Amino acid sequence: MANFSPSFLDEVLSRTDIVEIIARHVELKKSGSNMMGLCPFHHEKSPSFSVSADKQLYYCFGCGKGGGAFQFLMEHDGYPFPEAVEYLAEKAGMEVPKETQRQPGDEERQKKAYDMLTRVSDVFASALYGPSGGKALEYIKQRGMPEAIVRSYGLGYAPAGYGFIQQAIGNDNRTNAQLEAIGLLFKGDHGYGDRFRDRLMFTIRDRRGRVVGFGGRVLGEGEPKYLNSPETNWFHKSDLLYGFSEHRDTIRKEKQLLIVEGYMDVLALAAYGLKIGLAPLGTAIGERQIREIFRLCDSPIYSFDGDRAGRQAAWRALERMMPLLKAELSPKFLYLPDGEDPDSLLAKEGAEAFRKRMQEEAKPVLETWLMGLKLLAGQGAEGRARMAKKADSMLATMTDSYLAQAWRQEIEQTTGISLQQQRRHVSSTPSAQADNDTVKLNEIEDRFLAGLIQKPERFRDLPDIANDFFLDKGRVKSLYMRAFSIIAGAEDNNTDIARQLAQESPEDQTLISRWVNQATVQDIEYESLLLDMESNDIRWRLKRGPDLNESVLLQKRLRELQSQQRKLSELLNETGA
Repeated sequence: MANFSPSFLDEVLSRTDIVEIIARHVELKKSGSNMMGLCPFHHEKSPSFSVSADKQLYYCFGCGKGGGAFQFLMEHDGYPFPEAVEYLAEKAGMEVPKETQRQPGDEERQKKAYDMLTRVSDVFASALYGPSGGKALEYIKQRGMPEAIVRSYGLGYAPAGYGFIQQAIGNDNRTNAQLEAIGLLFKGDHGYGDRFRDRLMFTIRDRRGRVVGFGGRVLGEGEPKYLNSPETNWFHKSDLLYGFSEHRDTIRKEKQLLIVEGYMDVLALAAYGLKIGLAPLGTAIGERQIREIFRLCDSPIYSFDGDRAGRQAAWRALERMMPLLKAELSPKFLYLPDGEDPDSLLAKEGAEAFRKRMQEEAKPVLETWLMGLKLLAGQGAEGRARMAKKADSMLATMTDSYLAQAWRQEIEQTTGISLQQQRRHVSSTPSAQADNDTVKLNEIEDRFLAGLIQKPERFRDLPDIANDFFLDKGRVKSLYMRAFSIIAGAEDNNTDIARQLAQESPEDQTLISRWVNQATVQDIEYESLLLDMESNDIRWRLKRGPDLNESVLLQKRLRELQSQQRKLSELLNETGA
């Protein structure tokens, strides 16, 4: 990984406008000193996503995500940290220092690979409209695909026989090796051969919109019906969803997401103006793909055929989903009529009727679970016992204890059997550890810190007792004391404490972003908060059992603070602040 110097990172950020970066995906509107919009990380109806143009930090008061420009590119667009830095540096017209490159020649190899994949996509697209592409083009027309969809999604054709890719790209040793590395050629006993032959080709892109691989549908006889690129350094099937980069912004804007089974279903939806479809790459949907889906939309609809195979596929998806379910998520399952898929239904019904079907016929995940258990368990007392036993084992995988309790009550009511309430034994994971490490602040503490970070000169006027605030809040105490030292060493009050703290403690950027993006703490509110902080500190000291003299002094000071607080409250009421 690149080892960028702090001064270089600081320069990149100083030349970056985070509002411009975020505004590509979020409609931001002025709200006080910040910009507000709908959070791109979770579904919400009222804006809780705040961006501070002054401090160059964002924070969502709904889901708690926050940080700076690097974090946004990493969280939202899927950039690894080095590539996020390099992207912003290039955008700012800066040259990345050579000594910080990841490995000698590594960046150039990556670029050549992506360029080659894009070039191959263009070659397949040209072949579709060439002399040998008639069969594939006719198939596309029969499926009702408009030319605009064909071109914008990168559909193409790989001709039958061997040697097409080498003839189009090159046949020297270096080119062959590169084509093999990106999954277009395989090496056999008689040299290199084309992996894709006589297939309609679908270009597959990653989260950033880069071509990373291909899917090919056989035309005529042959197996497998669909063939994907092999696993490479660029193509990881279990991480990808077809249509993701093309549909991400529409899904977030419309707050609708339909998971379908195949590439053509995604394209058919898009052809009818429903750019809300995503599909796994020909295999059962996996946990990492489900996580990505929930990041995009908290109420996705999973579409399956209504036959036995479709219901089995839905059950597998539900089982993989169980550990990831939260009370805030509301996925649904839509079973289509036998023999129909989104493509055929759209052709018969049109877009509006299909939207209506999604709204009226999609079943909540709990209802789908109960129905699936009944089908698995069978009839009679034995069936109810099997149903309860299976439900108990599945509930044990859930991580949201409140949701698991609600589902347990539903299945107990359905079966008439009290479950054994198995507990899920989970080893410490990074996410669980992060939750344990989260510092809990009450509202007064949180607003007080926001008031200080928003207006750093307030640090200079804090009473001596303020040095003892947050003694039991490890990470917050460190940030608080570091801010003291920054402002003490500054020549004036213009030092950007928030940015400096965020650079020095990247693991605390979310906290810092939260304080920066809160509603402005006006002076009169800040005075009240300071009184509350000192009062709470005194109460904490009194609980520790000080000697009599100290106790008398502390109680006297507490009465003084309470008197000041009453006067301040009267003033607040008079001013309406």
